[in-house]
Amino acid sequence: MKRKLGRHPGSVRDDRSLRKFKHEQLRRESGRKTRAEFAAEITYPGGGSREERSRIMHPVAVTENSTEEKAETSYRWLGYTALVLSILAWFLYPALLGSMSALLGLFAYMLGERSLGTWSIVIGLIALAGYFILVPLYA
Repeated sequence: MKRKLGRHPGSVRDDRSLRKFKHEQLRRESGRKTRAEFAAEITYPGGGSREERSRIMHPVAVTENSTEEKAETSYRWLGYTALVLSILAWFLYPALLGSMSALLGLFAYMLGERSLGTWSIVIGLIALAGYFILVPLYA
C-alpha cells in the first residue's frame, strides 16, 4: 500500500493543514485576496425610478442593439450596388463591371453584409472568368 505525501493514516489535522497550505499558496501566486467580498460589485447603488435602474443595470445591451441595427442598414446599399453591377457584368463590359462588383462585394462582405457580398463576388468573378475564357475563342 502506497502512502500519500503529507498525510498520515487517520490524521484529520494534517489533511486540513495541507489544504490550508495549498489554498494560501494559490492565493499568494494569483495575487488575489481570498477574503474579499464580490457582491458589492454587482449590486445596484439604490434610488431612482425603474427606468433609471434598468438603464444603469443594462447599459451595454441597449447600446449594442442600436449600433447593430444602424450598421445593418447603413451598408446594405453597398451590397445591392455590387449585386446589380455583377448582374450587369453578364451583359455589359464584363471585365470592368465584373471586377468592380467583386471589389464592392468584398467591401460589403467585410462591412457586415455577408450574403449580398458573397453573391456579388461570386457572380462578378464568374462574369469576369467567362469574359477571359470566351474572348480568345472569338478573336
